[in-house]
Amino acid sequence: MTFSRRMWDLLLVATLLAGSAFIWATRVVPGAPATAPAPEPAATQPAPLVGHPAPEFTLSAIDGSQVALDDLRGQVVLINLWATWCPPCRAEMPAIQQAYERFRDQGFVVLAVNQQEDAARVVAYMNEQRLTFPALLDSDALVGAAYQVRVLPSSFFLDRRGVIRAVYRGPMSRGMIEGTIEQLIAETP
Repeated sequence: MTFSRRMWDLLLVATLLAGSAFIWATRVVPGAPATAPAPEPAATQPAPLVGHPAPEFTLSAIDGSQVALDDLRGQVVLINLWATWCPPCRAEMPAIQQAYERFRDQGFVVLAVNQQEDAARVVAYMNEQRLTFPALLDSDALVGAAYQVRVLPSSFFLDRRGVIRAVYRGPMSRGMIEGTIEQLIAETP
């Protein structure tokens, strides 16, 4: 059966009408009560935004120590959420290591927050790559949820007051990393 031009035109009109009806029926009316299901607890928290304080957390490092973000006030902090299985995460790690070596004596700290991998795997990766910055274990992904991470890697640069100053979703270049750190280190606390 072949469609004639008229049949195609009728199909197009029917599709447009059905699409318009769907859009009209599912539109959000300003001021109308929400009818969506209740959001998950992490979704009720505001997204971490530039210019706002970073969500606090305390996690175990791969050496067994506890690291609290609040204890790092006065330093410039890079929170990098990542995983060993993530190729873009692996690609940016050497640049993060270089920046850590270059700026750590000027008050720069890296917190590599691993997402839901076991400690042995993270330790092996850190050793294999000769990465010396702290790696933290977010075993239950609560920090990932608080930072509303949907993409790995996701990076948050904090100033010395604990305020988010830059957010990068996806891999960062060496220039992005170092430029952001230089700006934050140069600021008066």
